[in-house]
Amino acid sequence: MLRSVIFCRHGETESNLGGWLAGSKDVALTERGRAQAREAAASLLAGGQSVTAVHSSPQRRALETAGILAEALGVPVIPVAGLEERRWGDLEGGAIPADLLREEVPNGESLTGFRARVTTALDGLPVPGDGGPLLIVAHAGTWPVLCRWMGVESDLLWPPNASPVTLTREGVAAQ
Repeated sequence: MLRSVIFCRHGETESNLGGWLAGSKDVALTERGRAQAREAAASLLAGGQSVTAVHSSPQRRALETAGILAEALGVPVIPVAGLEERRWGDLEGGAIPADLLREEVPNGESLTGFRARVTTALDGLPVPGDGGPLLIVAHAGTWPVLCRWMGVESDLLWPPNASPVTLTREGVAAQ
């Protein structure tokens, strides 16, 4: 049984800076985002976290963050289909809507469909044989799905960019 997950949201992007919704758009990290990823790697190393791989959304911003973490930790990056951010259809590229939990979006992915897709991807992840944590790099929208999947309640809407957070069956702890 999986005991803990370290979740790291991707580093800062131009969409984060501009306050626009990236969704399925494949945006890169900013220089600050790369620095945030290096700081996250240093934090994980200082915390003595031992992981066997970095499981990542296949979107560019997540893979770039995962690559920086993996290099520092000396482990491979494993892209995981299904961990991509929600497809926001006609809303992508525009201002972030006030109601991020709306069920339907024009030409986009339903909230129910998004949650099911991410849950299926999480269900397919391996349980580390050494009982250590699973390290996942993904997106803001993945966070609440991951919390539900772990059976944990969180007051955190989503973690800040490139700030590792550990989830156990007992709750959430900052890295």
